[in-house]
Amino acid sequence: MFETTMMTYLYDVLYATAIVSVPPLLIATLVAFLIGLFQAVTQIQEQTLPQTIKMFVIAFILVSFGASLLAPLYTVSERIFSNFHTLV
Repeated sequence: MFETTMMTYLYDVLYATAIVSVPPLLIATLVAFLIGLFQAVTQIQEQTLPQTIKMFVIAFILVSFGASLLAPLYTVSERIFSNFHTLV
């Protein structure tokens, strides 16, 4: 019973973490592709341009949608801490 409960909590935490991390990573990958395409077309060889723009895009996404992205992780954390006395 204890292992099943722990595995359920672990799955919930990993799923919530994926929900938090996947959207910024997908958008950063798309932005990097578009910048790389733009650099290939215009033959700009600046190496710091993609990293700088990706950092700003990820920061913008996390500031804009951080509350909605972190809501599942907060819910899972609150459930774990409220049921902690039963786990020990």
